[in-house]
Amino acid sequence: MDEQIRLMDQNLKFLSVAEEKYSQKEDKYEEEIKVLTDKLKEAETHAEFAERSVAKLEKTIDDLEDKLKCTKEEHLCTQRMLDQTLLDLNEM
Repeated sequence: MDEQIRLMDQNLKFLSVAEEKYSQKEDKYEEEIKVLTDKLKEAETHAEFAERSVAKLEKTIDDLEDKLKCTKEEHLCTQRMLDQTLLDLNEM
């Protein structure tokens, strides 16, 4: 009976040490999860900001392309008008 009590006491001590060890690991993992969650939130915020910046830049590009197209059309009209004026002057 004493031998069984001694073995049970050893097992209890072993289990207590193992519990403490795993409890520390659990605490470590919980802290790591918290750090990674914070990093994820930061990365998501950064990604959202980048997406908004890209959308603004794409709009700016579209606006500039439209402006370039209009300017080219105006230049073409002006060039035609100048050509016609030159023809009219030459006919005089």
